[in-house]
Amino acid sequence: MMLRCRLIAFVFLFIIALPGCDIINKDEHMLVRELDAILLTADDLPTTMELDVSSTFPISGRMREPSVVDGFTQLWNGTQPQGPMGVSYWLFQNVAEAQKASSHWRGVYQPEPNAEDVVGDATWRVENNPSIWFVKNNVVVYIMIRRKPLVDQLTFTRAVARKIEAKIDAALKKN
Repeated sequence: MMLRCRLIAFVFLFIIALPGCDIINKDEHMLVRELDAILLTADDLPTTMELDVSSTFPISGRMREPSVVDGFTQLWNGTQPQGPMGVSYWLFQNVAEAQKASSHWRGVYQPEPNAEDVVGDATWRVENNPSIWFVKNNVVVYIMIRRKPLVDQLTFTRAVARKIEAKIDAALKKN
């Protein structure tokens, strides 16, 4: 009888412990593993924009951090009103390192003052400037408009950032 009770208790604990272990280790599994899954494609942008240059870049200068796994830049050309745009992506080993890097790299960019305009985990921008930084999980993204905008470019930049955020969410769900 005692052996049966111990066996039942062991099976019960084992069944309960399995989901609990997944919750404990969830952050380790919830990382973007490669940048290819989150890069913009021509289908993500208006037909007036086309990819000009796309390349990985050496991690050097102020972007050199031991936890940077990969970096990638895309330069998009377009006619008005969107104009040229650069998007840089950095992949980190973990969430904490991405947040640390984004807080160091953003320079004069200030936290997004409107909660409904925050993209990812945190967003930074400069007043009257359509370029933004954002961090989502273990990825830092910088979207830069390459010439003075003629229209409210910030709305377009946020829309692009939300598309990248959706790609990050999709990549996280696959893991």
